[in-house]
Amino acid sequence: MIKHILYFGNYNPEYSRNAIFIKGLKKNNVKVIEFNVKTFDIIKNLRFMVKNFKKLLSTDVDLILTYGLPPIQFLFAKFIAVIKNIPLINDIFISKLQTYYYDRGLYEKSKLPKFLYPPFLYIQDLLECSMSDLIILDTLSHIKFFHDKYNIPIRKFRKIIVGAQDDIFQPIEHNVKDGDCYRVGFWGTYIPLQGVQYIIKAANILKQSDDIKFIFIGNGQTYAKNRKLVEELKLENVSFIDIQPLQKLPALISSFDVGLGIFGKTPKTLQVIPNKVFHGIAMKIPMITGDTPAIKELFTMNEDIILCERANPVAIKDSILELRNNPELSEKIKEKAYKLYERYCTIDAIGKILIKYLNQFVKIVE
Repeated sequence: MIKHILYFGNYNPEYSRNAIFIKGLKKNNVKVIEFNVKTFDIIKNLRFMVKNFKKLLSTDVDLILTYGLPPIQFLFAKFIAVIKNIPLINDIFISKLQTYYYDRGLYEKSKLPKFLYPPFLYIQDLLECSMSDLIILDTLSHIKFFHDKYNIPIRKFRKIIVGAQDDIFQPIEHNVKDGDCYRVGFWGTYIPLQGVQYIIKAANILKQSDDIKFIFIGNGQTYAKNRKLVEELKLENVSFIDIQPLQKLPALISSFDVGLGIFGKTPKTLQVIPNKVFHGIAMKIPMITGDTPAIKELFTMNEDIILCERANPVAIKDSILELRNNPELSEKIKEKAYKLYERYCTIDAIGKILIKYLNQFVKIVE
């Protein structure tokens, strides 16, 4: 049985994936020793790892669980795992090629020439998958992508959904009223897969409906472009709130009558269930998001979520009106989604399934 885990990465400890895994393991009586490198600088990486080399070798753990590692850190983690003769479990979470090149188009910020950027990320993904003893991803759709793209055997993967931190995101009585307005909320980092521009265009279609307001929380890659779009459309039914600390998000989300997920048309949109959907259902907020294979792995249309065509402002508009005009449907969706959340998506539930998979794998290896 797993008793001690080295959580090795370059990560934000408040980000859902890290916080839920670490809290879930601890909640289920597994000791987690964190090793957070906190830098992408190669020289600082080398110094940090050399400095901590003996400490890591002498640390008694059953396996190494990694998250979000740059290449040099991943190789170092693998080196430690080989020397200690313990498994290296990789919560790879994203394909760097899919995310940074195809989805976000971040090649302009790369120090590499554009033509070298895709093969560099491809090789990085391939090496991580090949050198990991077990790979964790959040959906079967995501696993299929990795299997097809990098020819990694399906048996090497385990699916563990994202979930939400139930010690932060909890139902709060909806006591914020803005007249008789129906408040439509989005919170996120404005990455392309979220399709914020389509939400804004839906707001434009609904601009004559004085009782519907759109509130956007956050900042990020496409934020400036979307602010400009709102100004060009002269929308008075849209307001923006800057990025907020995680602990302050629930109070803001609780004022929404409906929450919005992701609606982008990039391929990655098809493969993930976003954090915001889990946040919303944890707070009993009915959610609308794009109709994708990934979302259907957990949710059922008109039972615990509303799904609509991606990249389609009219479909988003229709879904919002469907919930606003049908309080019974809205109530049913949020109640059933919350039951689904309590069963599968809490810190404790995810911690249990993570430990189950890790114990099964270690037993096989032994």
